[in-house]
Amino acid sequence: MDYFKSFKINDHIYQIKDAMGVLMTLIIGDKLALLLDTGYGIYDIKAYISTITDKPLIVVASHGHMDHTGGNYLFDCVYISKLDEPLCILHNSPAWRKRVLNNAKKANLITDDFDEASFINKGAGHLKILEDNTCFDLGTIKCHAVKMEGHTKGSIGLLIENDKMLAVADATCPFVWLFLEESCSVKTYIKMLERIIKLDFDYILLGHGKGEALPRNKVYDFLKCAKELTLNESVKVSFHDFEDLNSYCYTKGKMYDQNDVGIVFDPNKVD
Repeated sequence: MDYFKSFKINDHIYQIKDAMGVLMTLIIGDKLALLLDTGYGIYDIKAYISTITDKPLIVVASHGHMDHTGGNYLFDCVYISKLDEPLCILHNSPAWRKRVLNNAKKANLITDDFDEASFINKGAGHLKILEDNTCFDLGTIKCHAVKMEGHTKGSIGLLIENDKMLAVADATCPFVWLFLEESCSVKTYIKMLERIIKLDFDYILLGHGKGEALPRNKVYDFLKCAKELTLNESVKVSFHDFEDLNSYCYTKGKMYDQNDVGIVFDPNKVD
């Protein structure tokens, strides 16, 4: 089964997509490599990465959700914001991992010899607290951790200094989720984007989608959308596994089209 596929952004940055739809970003320096996020952990992302690089690996979680941290158990340690450490542990509990496994089964991604019990009990891995303003020196490349609160309180991005790229994962994207219990308000998201837009980058790398670098002006589009958001122009929406949450989608484009821009939010968490 070809569970993973990779997209080459340039000669030392790749995005790896698993069959469940999440993107991980791999940055390769001349001494070390860095992996942002570990995916669902259903199959071995560490083994897949070894086909791309043999450099020693630093692993960082963009935030605590299980689709970005489910493979943490494959690595010696994973850096994560202190604010998202409890979320990561919760999302890698047996109940959450069983939920993910059931979704993978429905998608026909689980082979007959898959060890279901082992997967369910893997946990969140060895978490190491990511200090504010940490810089990871990969040799020829420096990656700076950047606070990007909104999607979750502890969401972070990685500013890849040499390439003027900002790997944002789910912190900002065409249809960012701000309706979750762990999400911040739309107002907080706006303030974060206003701060982030001052950084020196030309492209962003997302946590879902096509596996490509998007131009900086997309962040201005995200910010404009957030500032224009109104409830009376929004539509009530629902998502599998999150049906009980109060979620509305605001967009002036086509709903969930990755080429358009929108926000899924909780009306009680706008200001």
